[in-house]
Amino acid sequence: METLSLRQNNILRGVIETHIETTQPVGSRSIAEKYAISFSPATIRNEMGALEEMGYLSHPHTSSGRLPTDHGYRYYLDHTLFEDISEESMNRSAEDLAPGAVSQTLEEFLERVSLLLASSSQEVGLTLMTGAEAQASSKSGRTRLSLQGLPHILEKPEFQDVRKIRNLLGVLEEKVTLTQWVLSHVDSGNVSVSVGHEHSQEALEDCSLVATRYDAGKNGKGVIAILGPKRMAYRQIIPLVSRVSVLVGQMFERMEPEIA
Repeated sequence: METLSLRQNNILRGVIETHIETTQPVGSRSIAEKYAISFSPATIRNEMGALEEMGYLSHPHTSSGRLPTDHGYRYYLDHTLFEDISEESMNRSAEDLAPGAVSQTLEEFLERVSLLLASSSQEVGLTLMTGAEAQASSKSGRTRLSLQGLPHILEKPEFQDVRKIRNLLGVLEEKVTLTQWVLSHVDSGNVSVSVGHEHSQEALEDCSLVATRYDAGKNGKGVIAILGPKRMAYRQIIPLVSRVSVLVGQMFERMEPEIA
């Protein structure tokens, strides 16, 4: 991957974050106005052309603006520092996950985690857990999977094509395949993001997956993830996944006697 100049890096980040916000192709003038960059729209346009030649941006025929490519998203993700979410947000999340007066099953707890991820991100929230035996034997039948928030993805402009949404729903409904695929795409100890063609599945080529592992103590280990369009709000979602995984681990540590 080529190293970009500071100016090119700033312009690429501006295109990506503006596209995330607007869903539309991004022109040089909007970058100049939104980010108050000290060089002219003409200079920005020239740099956008260079970024397109390097494969970081694409140029839809029906628009004068540019869109980020998978290559562009990957550079952005690898070269951007994502700030942590606020303490207030974390406290609210902890309250949402805290057990109520009635003890809950493991499945109920995983559903609450998935629902929290989905409602906080307005994307699809996914939580899975593999028990100790499943990890040793790779028997996915012993894996628990919870998926929440499918209506969110159906509302995205990227998924208004009937064929695309049918293929995507087919992947999500194949729980064994989905579980194995998610487990193979998550780094241990870090938040990992896979984008577009990195998934090697046609049904997921318009998607990104932000995921990380958590420790469930005697219950085993698991993964939490958020699935959405490539145009997802990474600045909010990456820290969210990171901190919720910590919360989930802490909850399991406290609640092991209560969760069956």
